[in-house]
Amino acid sequence: MRLSPYFISLFSLLVPVLSTDTWSSITSYSQDLSSNPFLTPTDTFEWILGDPSILDVPNGDRYVLANEIFHGIIVYKRDSQEEGEFTYIKVSPAVKKPGAVRPYCFVEDGVVYLFWEQYTLRSFYANSVMMMKTGSVSEDGVLEWNKDETVVLEPELPWEKENSERVGNAFVTYNEKAEKYFLYYSASSQMLPDSQVAEPIHLGLATAEDIRGPWVRASNEPLKVSGLDSIEGEETTGVGSFKLVKGITQNNDDVQVGLINRITKNKETGATGSTISMVVSRDNGKSLDVVEPNLITPTLIPKDWKESYVYGFDSGADFDDGDKYVLVMYNGRDGWAHARETVGATRVEKTMFTKYL
Repeated sequence: MRLSPYFISLFSLLVPVLSTDTWSSITSYSQDLSSNPFLTPTDTFEWILGDPSILDVPNGDRYVLANEIFHGIIVYKRDSQEEGEFTYIKVSPAVKKPGAVRPYCFVEDGVVYLFWEQYTLRSFYANSVMMMKTGSVSEDGVLEWNKDETVVLEPELPWEKENSERVGNAFVTYNEKAEKYFLYYSASSQMLPDSQVAEPIHLGLATAEDIRGPWVRASNEPLKVSGLDSIEGEETTGVGSFKLVKGITQNNDDVQVGLINRITKNKETGATGSTISMVVSRDNGKSLDVVEPNLITPTLIPKDWKESYVYGFDSGADFDDGDKYVLVMYNGRDGWAHARETVGATRVEKTMFTKYL
């Protein structure tokens, strides 16, 4: 088990890391948290903690939601009493059931809308539907969840049923120009042979007049992502998720900047992988162009916390230097078969994104 430079007890609810000047440059435009990973599984029997979702609430508190395989979706709260942005306390489960994964939170008028993917184990590939529940945050920053749970999206179209009937990886935003809510999601599955991990193939878009639905597919075809075929040395076999970049001002709805994670296959070795890429939409979110294919990449260092895959991401303001950087949280995998997944962070210079706006 890989530990950060500060010892992480299996029985502790506190996830400690170094203070705010612990960034290490990895490219000319990005820095890794030196003590990555900063969130690890809470149980010795869990080998995965991933798919972080950043939830910032009006009083300035920050929550991070992430999922485990057996314990569902867990909520961590930033400990503002400690120096540094990466000291988080486990506070509560948001969805306490196995197979609840890939959370995303959207906040509107004081209501927190939690979307997640719920596995329904009916085949060799896990099928899934998309669920939603609501919550609220009190004035003193206490996050509470209601008991309501509804299915908001089910696999229907042929490209949502390749190998498995699966929809998930929600990202929700309100599109001012369209005057509708946009729900981006991933669909179908491919089994990666060297890791035996099932990852998505396609992206889709659904829209609604109300955040609670009903959601209607924007097209009968998957969302078009251009530029995937021209990346040197690797084949892109699927797109795991899409989210707009948060922590910057995106005023022009016609031009938007986002992130995807590409599921890849090395053309020489055949090894699979996953990389976080930057994309631009120039048609109000209806198609995507890859502009930086390797924004955040695996290290390929044996047993490093992100040796093989980086995926399951979200972005937000960087508390250390929000004028200069956007913070990206994501989970990494420390190998291929029988590997462990944990959550870490990279901060990227804002100019990487804003130059396209």
